[in-house]
Amino acid sequence: MNGFLQQLVNGIALGSVYALLALGVTLVWGVLNVLNFAHAQFITWGAFGAWFALQQGLPGILAVVVGVAVGALLAVLLQLTVISALQRRASSDEFSYVVVTIGTGLVLETVVKTLSDSQIKAFPVDALPSGSISLGPVDLPNLQLVVLGTTVVIMVLLAVWLRRTRLGRELRAVAYSREISSLLGVNTQKVFVTAFAVSGALAALAGTFVAAQTATVSYSSGGVLLTLTFAAVVVGGMGSIPGALAGGLLLGLGQVLLGSYVSSALGDGFAFVLMAIVLIARPTGLFGQQVVARA
Repeated sequence: MNGFLQQLVNGIALGSVYALLALGVTLVWGVLNVLNFAHAQFITWGAFGAWFALQQGLPGILAVVVGVAVGALLAVLLQLTVISALQRRASSDEFSYVVVTIGTGLVLETVVKTLSDSQIKAFPVDALPSGSISLGPVDLPNLQLVVLGTTVVIMVLLAVWLRRTRLGRELRAVAYSREISSLLGVNTQKVFVTAFAVSGALAALAGTFVAAQTATVSYSSGGVLLTLTFAAVVVGGMGSIPGALAGGLLLGLGQVLLGSYVSSALGDGFAFVLMAIVLIARPTGLFGQQVVARA
C-alpha cells in the first residue's frame, strides 16, 4: 500500500507536467485553431535557456525565469512571423499550419542541436529544490511539490485571468468568434500574441521541470514530450482547459502506475492506448468543447 501511494504521488507529479504542456497547446488551438507542432521547441529552448543561465552562475529561480522568458519570446516570434504570414493568406487552412510548424520546428531543433554540439547536457540537480519531505509512508520530493504547487497556482491564475481581466475576456471572445470580436473592436493580433506567449512560457516551464527531474537537457527532449502532450490534449478535448488538466493527469497516473505494476512497455504505450479508446468512444475528448471560451 505504501508503495502504491508513492507511485500515485509520482503519477500526479508527472501528470502535472503533461497538464502544463497540454494547456499551452490547447490554448493556441482554442484561440487560433492552430495545431502547433513547433511547440516542442518551446520546451527544448526553454530548458536550454535555464541551463545556460545556470552556467552563468544565476540562482535556480532566476534561471527558471530566464527559461520561461526564452520560451515565451520564441513563441511570440513564431506568431509574429510564420503564423501571422499564414493568417494573411486567404488560402491557408489547418493543414498549412501543420506543415509550416513542423518545418519551423525542425529548423529550430537543428539550431539548438548545433549550438549544443549534439550532446546531452547535465542539468544541475541542485538548481531547484532538492531533498524530500516524509508524510507518513510517502516521501514527497521537494521538486515534485514545486511542480504540483506551480501547476495548481497557474490553473487558478489562468481561470481568474480569463474571467476577470479585459485581455482574458477578449481572449475568450476571440476563441468564440474571431470575426465578431474584430467587429467589436478587439485587437485580435494582440490576443494571438498573448496566447502564443502564454503557451511558450508554460512549455518552457514544463521543460525546465523535466530537465531538473532527469538532470539532463537534450535537443530532442521537446519532441519526445510533444507526442505525449498531443495525447493529453486529444484525451481531454481540443480547446478545453479542464480537459488539458484531466488529460495530463490521466496520462501521468496511467504511465507511472502501469509502468510500476504491470510492465514498463505498457506504461510507455499507455498514452496511445488511452488516446485510441477515447477517440473511438468519444471523438471530441472527455471535455469535448471549446472551454477556452468559457473557463
